[in-house]
Amino acid sequence: MISIHRCKTLVLLIVLLTNTTLLLAQSGKRPHRERGNYTVFSDSASATSAEYMLHLEEAIQKLDSIQNESSLRPDVFVNRDALKASDSIVHFVDQSLQKYSLNLRSLELLKVLLSDAQRDLRRHYAFFQKSYKDLDALRNELRALRRDTTLRQLFRDTVARKAFRPQLLALRSGRRQTDSLLTLSLSTVNTIKAQASANSILSTQLMGRLNTKLSSAGKEVLQKELPYLWELPGEGQADSPGLDNFKGEQKALYLYFRHSAGIRYLRWIFGIAFLWWVLRNVRVLRRHRWIDNVARDGVIYLVAQPIASAFAVIFSIAPLFDLDAPAGYMQLVLVFLMISLTFIFYKQWRRRLFYFWLAFIALFFCFALFDRIAVPAFWQRCLILLLNTAGAVVAFRFRKLLPEGMQLRRFIRAVLALQVGMHVLAILFQVYGRGTISQMLGTASIYSITQVLGLSVLVRVLVEAVLLQIHTSRIKNKLESTFESAPIVQNFRRPLLAVALLMWFIVFATNLNMYNSIYEGMADLLSTPRTIGQTSFTFGSILLFMIIIWLAHFFQRYVGYFFGDVGDDESEGLAQRSKLLVTRLVLLAVGYLLAVAASGLPIDKVTIVLGALGVGIGLGLQNIVNNFVSGIILIFDRPLKVGDSIELGGHAGRVKEIGIRSSTLTTIDGADVIIPNGDVLSQHIVNWTHANPYKRIDFSLDVETTEDKDKLVELIKDTIQTSDLVLQKREPVVLLETIKGDNVSLKIYFWCEDFYKSDAAKSEVWYKLYQELKSRGMKVS
Repeated sequence: MISIHRCKTLVLLIVLLTNTTLLLAQSGKRPHRERGNYTVFSDSASATSAEYMLHLEEAIQKLDSIQNESSLRPDVFVNRDALKASDSIVHFVDQSLQKYSLNLRSLELLKVLLSDAQRDLRRHYAFFQKSYKDLDALRNELRALRRDTTLRQLFRDTVARKAFRPQLLALRSGRRQTDSLLTLSLSTVNTIKAQASANSILSTQLMGRLNTKLSSAGKEVLQKELPYLWELPGEGQADSPGLDNFKGEQKALYLYFRHSAGIRYLRWIFGIAFLWWVLRNVRVLRRHRWIDNVARDGVIYLVAQPIASAFAVIFSIAPLFDLDAPAGYMQLVLVFLMISLTFIFYKQWRRRLFYFWLAFIALFFCFALFDRIAVPAFWQRCLILLLNTAGAVVAFRFRKLLPEGMQLRRFIRAVLALQVGMHVLAILFQVYGRGTISQMLGTASIYSITQVLGLSVLVRVLVEAVLLQIHTSRIKNKLESTFESAPIVQNFRRPLLAVALLMWFIVFATNLNMYNSIYEGMADLLSTPRTIGQTSFTFGSILLFMIIIWLAHFFQRYVGYFFGDVGDDESEGLAQRSKLLVTRLVLLAVGYLLAVAASGLPIDKVTIVLGALGVGIGLGLQNIVNNFVSGIILIFDRPLKVGDSIELGGHAGRVKEIGIRSSTLTTIDGADVIIPNGDVLSQHIVNWTHANPYKRIDFSLDVETTEDKDKLVELIKDTIQTSDLVLQKREPVVLLETIKGDNVSLKIYFWCEDFYKSDAAKSEVWYKLYQELKSRGMKVS
């Protein structure tokens, strides 16, 4: 029993061992099968040599692209150098506030320089910020290359790595070079950006200090700074001009010259173009020996001294574009202006009047010298009193000697009276210890009279330039008849006077350090939005709209002057005046479009206004619109043109002008008939000169003769063609009407080459025939 039991136990053990072995064998095969299934979908299984090469080429190309873009562009270095210029301005303002004694004008200049520097710093910071972001994006792209799974598998695959060893070495070397170059560029841009940020912070702090100083300086300008003149001078009150202040002003002048070079170049280009225009016109008039006629119209400065006149124009308008310039720059500009005016006045003014001008020049240099003394000594204050006294006396005497025909004469007299008052106030302020306001008034008074005399020459020269252009254009068009220049001078003088007054006031307010306050007040008034109902507008937009409209009407009205058209019709060749009408229409259309665009008026509101105008046109403005449209049709359809001889509605004469609303017809008797353009197109027009200026003339002639008919006709034709007024290319026609014995009645036809000389041609031909036939023994009746 025991053996049987043992046998069963042994068999059971063998079965268990067999099953266990089978299970272990199956479990050992299953992991291998599963690994094989997962490998089919892995990257390493799909990475072939071609894919390795493709990824390597893309990586190398990407590295080359990143390396090229990592190099700093030239504009980075340009902006870095420009940033250094802005940094120098900021540091100069900082040093000036710490070291120098500054007046109101110097503080205003520093504020302008600092404002410009702040604007440049913001622009530079934005540029470097963008450059840094671009470089940082390149760095992210470089990091993305390291996460390429195919390339990482290639580096782990020892067999494939050997095959691509040259490419891998080039890739590693390019990555290191690109990484180092990109790091250097990022560091450079970040350093420059940090510098711009630091200077922006410093400039903001300096602007706050400047505003504080300006506020306090404006309040203290009328306070007592010096002891009364009758008091004993204290110790240490004198203050020489000072080397530091002089160096500071030199530095400010240098910075201003460098910062405002562009507008000076434009001004010189304008001056050179103006001089070329004047010299060209003078040369044309001299060549045609017409210069004496120009002088009779009052063109003197440009003919006698064109170069000095051109420089006077340049330096007269210069202060308007340099309102915030250093005092030294303004004085330099006025010195050049005085030199130009001296050349002009030396030949045009009487000796006594010219000596007073030299006295003004001497006072100018004296006031410019004392303007650099911050705290004058007692004896210097006495000299300042003497200078103001001399300035008042010279202005008073000069006011009485002004010539009658001088441009802006009444305005100059008013400025001279103002100058006397300012010198008197300067004396009082100096006596009572208000040195700053005293020096400001004395200096501004001398500057103001110099400026107004320059503006007087400016107005005179510009008017003369217009007259020169009119004469030159008429000579080129072979129009040698004279014209009345007084209305032209008056038409241009009025707007130029308004501009001159505005320029003088701006410069005068700048010299008194009042311009910025006035400008800010006017800017607030004009730019503050106003609301009426749902419509928002500003006074500035309305003012700009009106100015542009006025300029458009001004130029369309007087543009003809620049082409020699002065509105007369005594000469030939004025048919070009119809082209001027097209030019006027274009100027008006462009002006109105610019006015609407520049004023910022809402288009929907303009559309509503145009709709209302359309209703008004439909109700009551038909005739006006009809005449306007008819004027445009006359321009482009051209059934008649200026200079044509026509018959219209019972009127006969010459077309003098084709306007936008009406046309003018000058009759033989000299009357001007104004006809609406709508009536011109609605009637029959007989145009004698539409295609050519020819006119056929006929008259009857009775001759008592025994001459053969053919010989008589030939004699008459030959005699007619001897006249210069007869059109030679068309043969005269002689017809026989009746014969009674020796009496022959003839009808004669011939062509006159100029319609406007037809009566003269008929008279001349009749007289020539009478003389010729009478000399041959024939009787003519």
